[in-house]
Amino acid sequence: MKKILIGLVVTLVMFYLFFFQSPIISSGEAINNAEKYLLNPPEEWKNSISFNGLEEIPPENISVNLTSKQGYWNEITNKMKWEVTIKYTGQESTIVMDAYTGKFINLYGPLN
Repeated sequence: MKKILIGLVVTLVMFYLFFFQSPIISSGEAINNAEKYLLNPPEEWKNSISFNGLEEIPPENISVNLTSKQGYWNEITNKMKWEVTIKYTGQESTIVMDAYTGKFINLYGPLN
């Protein structure tokens, strides 16, 4: 009886984590956060990034993708991340951030 009860509780918790997640930030917010991260990059990228803002970048040079996070627990609970790719002055940078909080995860690029 205890095993059935524990199994039921674990199943209910998993359903709760999967279906009742915090809301995902919009793609516009993801682009704004990516701009902030490019204007203030991590120390190891400061010398290779010459980003001046989104004002002069045409919209077709910005792509936003919502993807699943890697890892067993993240796949079970359906956790997502934003990947914002911005092409500017011959370079391309991809900023990866948490889809729920906008917290910085990683930066790929800039690639020449």
